[in-house]
Amino acid sequence: MNAVWSAGLLLAVVAVLLAGCARPRPIEAPPGVQITPLRTISTLEARVLLALSGVKGLSAAHAVDCYRMNYSMVGADGRAVPLSGLLALPRGVAPRRVVSFQHGTSTTRDAVPSKPDGTGLAAAILFAGNGVALVAPDYPGMGGSPGKHPYYVPDAIGPSVVAMIDAAQRLPGVPDTPVFLSGFSEGGWATLLALKLLQDRGTPVLGAAPVAAPVDITHISLPAAMRGGSASHSLYLAYAAWGQAAWYGHPLDSVLTAEQARLVDRLFSGAKPKEILTALPAEPRRLFSPAFLEAYDHGGAHWYLDAFAAADLTGMTPKAPVRLYYGSQDTDVIPDEALTAQRLWRAKGADVTAVNVGPVGHDPSMLAAAPHIFAWLRELEAAR
Repeated sequence: MNAVWSAGLLLAVVAVLLAGCARPRPIEAPPGVQITPLRTISTLEARVLLALSGVKGLSAAHAVDCYRMNYSMVGADGRAVPLSGLLALPRGVAPRRVVSFQHGTSTTRDAVPSKPDGTGLAAAILFAGNGVALVAPDYPGMGGSPGKHPYYVPDAIGPSVVAMIDAAQRLPGVPDTPVFLSGFSEGGWATLLALKLLQDRGTPVLGAAPVAAPVDITHISLPAAMRGGSASHSLYLAYAAWGQAAWYGHPLDSVLTAEQARLVDRLFSGAKPKEILTALPAEPRRLFSPAFLEAYDHGGAHWYLDAFAAADLTGMTPKAPVRLYYGSQDTDVIPDEALTAQRLWRAKGADVTAVNVGPVGHDPSMLAAAPHIFAWLRELEAAR
């Protein structure tokens, strides 16, 4: 859960202790974009943070300037939707491309890259510290974006990622070379969704490297969550019901029991992640109304099932190379997600490989995958 790349609290404390006096240089933002300098991460601090996080075999060649980017996308109603995210640039060198990193599930509005949290710091160091521009969107309903987070709503999440890439490539000195995409868990799914949107409009992508990405939502993700193989599955399902009900205009008690609907609305309006995990039933089916369970068990119609079907990505055909990283002991996003996607997409002729990063669980899979992702990025760049 909460997909902080490493020990976020420890990273934050050390970051405060090591932060120097350097400030990011001002950036002239184009219309519709606001850039706020946050802090500079020195090369010494970057290397210490990488070592503390457990990332092996990687370092940082450059100091990193971190900014909060406020931007917008056009919503379904044609109005501008305010959004925020982290922009990180290597200090002293021109970035050679943009990497977009999509964070995993966060139930806390301020536990997002633009603050920056542990995920934002780690991604900034790994990528911007090695010569590329890093963007990490907070997503709608998170950070500086109002409203509820539309968890696993493709029409909200995908455009927010693409809009940040577009905004970043309008900045002076940021190249418009093909973007590289990566992300973890919810962010792995968002990475593939962004890939689909970019290729559908004809925008070239260097490669996509999602970690622990749900792909077959209907046949793998939802059934696995309903079985409750992970302590976080009730949280994921409740979060999706809360966000999707608001997005699609349904009462929350049309999918959850009345008691659970009241509880979930309170929990996801500001409770800490541990409180949410403790308060929700360990058995996911106890969340749901009899009407939903009847539809789920017997193939009936229900808006919540339709919402998950809309989030399914098995029907896409990647045109850019894709590496699907997974941990063999992940019970949150089970390995069959990556293996099934590999089989389906290879049958369509796509360059897709599922990569087992070892006998690790959900959160550690991101840590284990990081060196592989960076090495593959270098390989793709060398090949071009």
